[in-house]
Amino acid sequence: MRRASASLVLVVVALLVPGAASAQRLSLTGGGFNVQRRVFLQNSLVQQTGMWIGGSGTVRLGKLRIGLSGLMGTLKGDGSSSNPDVKVRATALTVGIAFAPAVTVGAQVEARRFDADAGITAWRLIGGCLRFEPGLGIPGLRGLADLAVLPASSVSGGPSLKMALETTVGLTFSPPRSVLQARLAYRFERFDIGAQGLAGERYEQFRGLMVEVGVRLGR
Repeated sequence: MRRASASLVLVVVALLVPGAASAQRLSLTGGGFNVQRRVFLQNSLVQQTGMWIGGSGTVRLGKLRIGLSGLMGTLKGDGSSSNPDVKVRATALTVGIAFAPAVTVGAQVEARRFDADAGITAWRLIGGCLRFEPGLGIPGLRGLADLAVLPASSVSGGPSLKMALETTVGLTFSPPRSVLQARLAYRFERFDIGAQGLAGERYEQFRGLMVEVGVRLGR
């Protein structure tokens, strides 16, 4: 997975550097995700909270959209052996085609790394994504609805993910005649992880508000 992710990153860099002069638009953002994690295992519920920070870059080349994003942070548990703090790092690459000004359909590859006292766990998430960004009648203000369904997903050295779903709903504001942009959104994720050995099925949710600010360069 690391080798595949590195190859995908090199593809993005190769596209960004020589195509910068001809790219219609390059968007760069940074921000935070105030996240709550809920893990359901048999009859127990484990909850963790934390702030993830990161950034993203998107290149628009005609109808082609290429995006690379990353988040990292710590999820705080209650200090017990069954709910320790967890360091998380997530990286995602998306490639899509804009079939209409407000509709983009594409593919997504994502890697997540969870580092806790008990060890390191890695997730591989692969599937399709859909983005809808309608105008709302106010110059520079657009809605945002992101959906990613990632059926070809698994846990490193562990079971497959029976369901992997990520959704984001919010607003994006880009003032006319300005390079600045801002985004406020609510993100919800659901992962169903199959049983393995003596470990039963478990269900995980990640949810919370995301705030991002950035710039747009090009046409």
